[in-house]
Amino acid sequence: MMSYRFSLFVPFSILLSNEVAAADSPMPLRIYAQSPEQSISLENQLRSAFPISNNGVELFASGTIASIWANSAVADLDYYQNHVFAGMNWHVTQNLQAELKFQYTYAADNRLDTLTIDFHDMFSIDQNGRDKVPKHQFNISSIYGNEIHDFKGETLVRALHGYMQYHLFMSGPHALAVGGSLYYKNVDDGPFKDSAFEQGAQINYSYSAGPHSIFTTAGLVHRDDDTILIDAHVKDTTTTLAIGYGFKFGGIHEVHLEYYWYEGFLSDDSAFSKPSTEVVLGYRLNLGNTVLELATVENMGLADNSTDIAFMFGIRSFL
Repeated sequence: MMSYRFSLFVPFSILLSNEVAAADSPMPLRIYAQSPEQSISLENQLRSAFPISNNGVELFASGTIASIWANSAVADLDYYQNHVFAGMNWHVTQNLQAELKFQYTYAADNRLDTLTIDFHDMFSIDQNGRDKVPKHQFNISSIYGNEIHDFKGETLVRALHGYMQYHLFMSGPHALAVGGSLYYKNVDDGPFKDSAFEQGAQINYSYSAGPHSIFTTAGLVHRDDDTILIDAHVKDTTTTLAIGYGFKFGGIHEVHLEYYWYEGFLSDDSAFSKPSTEVVLGYRLNLGNTVLELATVENMGLADNSTDIAFMFGIRSFL
């Protein structure tokens, strides 16, 4: 089953070529939110306000493995989830871009518990109780009555994301753009059976000079009625802030540092009403018209409402 799920990468690997240096436009990492509630619904992404190089087309695919651990008075979450994204981003006109992507998220044993515990020990980070329970579990419970156990192999999300971005201006190293998102999720069976339609809007400012690039995004999302993990009513609208820095060196190498702030989902006084924050450290290898991306995501601040750790690999090809 794993080989089937990750066979989505195969069509993109065919596009590896060094003939055209089309990936010149500065851009942040293509990575999605990893906090448990945000990762299985619509969330704003950090995006570049610069257009795709040569008004071209981008094809992309990525896979992410994540370890979820959130232990609070309202809910206990202890499981692994894996994301697969595949899609296309293209210029409709010179100033208008459109993006369409498919998301598939499922629960599978990616064996991250040991690595997470060792990482926390190495840097003297509190385990928050993770080392007191058995490893490699798939358990969700909440005070709202939601109890889901032993759900290894189940589908959490099948979703289609649509995004359009209009470039307001680009002057020298500066660029500004606005964008809007539509999101449709449908899981028709299993413990995470759900259907949702959500909308988002964001504004993106980017700065690029020489090897240095800075990306900023501020946005909001109008959410559906309730959560499928905690089974509680959520805020109608939540906000997102993100900032990233990229440094290019050696002609083909880039390192990126990104920070994401996601407003809490719930309106009560629980951990899930507090913001979840993520720090992303990534590397990009530029191969002509194709780039490869590697990234790790670590939660910061409040440990009771966010993903412990996640790892992403992605490929992006520009036509």
